[in-house]
Amino acid sequence: MTHIHQILTCIRNAKNSKLNYVIYTINQEERVINRITILTILRNNGIIRAFSNFASNKGKNKFIIYIKYDQVGNSVIRSVFNVSKPSRKLYISNKSLWQSQSTTGFFVLSTPYGIMTDLDARRYNVGGCVLFGIT
Repeated sequence: MTHIHQILTCIRNAKNSKLNYVIYTINQEERVINRITILTILRNNGIIRAFSNFASNKGKNKFIIYIKYDQVGNSVIRSVFNVSKPSRKLYISNKSLWQSQSTTGFFVLSTPYGIMTDLDARRYNVGGCVLFGIT
C-alpha cells in the first residue's frame, strides 16, 4: 500500500466512524512533502477542515487531520476511491481531461508540474497519472 492509499484509508475510516479528527503517523521523512500537498488539495477543495503537521521526539512526523461535516452531521466526503495502485497505473492525456465527467467530485493527478486536481491539470493543459478520486 502506498503512502497516498494509507492517508486516504485513514480519512475514510475516520469518516465512517464519525470522528472529528484522525492522527496519522509516518516514519519516512522524504514523503512528507507529498502528504502535505495532498492534504492541502483536500483542504482547498473543502474535503477536510484543516490539518497540522508536527515532528515528535522520536523522529516521526504526525499529521492531525480534521474531518469536515455539514450542519446535519453528515460527512462532506461521499466516497474516496483509489484509481492507480503500484501494480496498475492509470495515465490520462490532457485531451481526455476535457471530456465531460458524470461525477460531481474531482480527481487528483501526478503531473510533470506536481500533484494537482483535474481542474488545475486542464488549466495547465497537462495529463498524468490519476492517483485517486473523491466525490
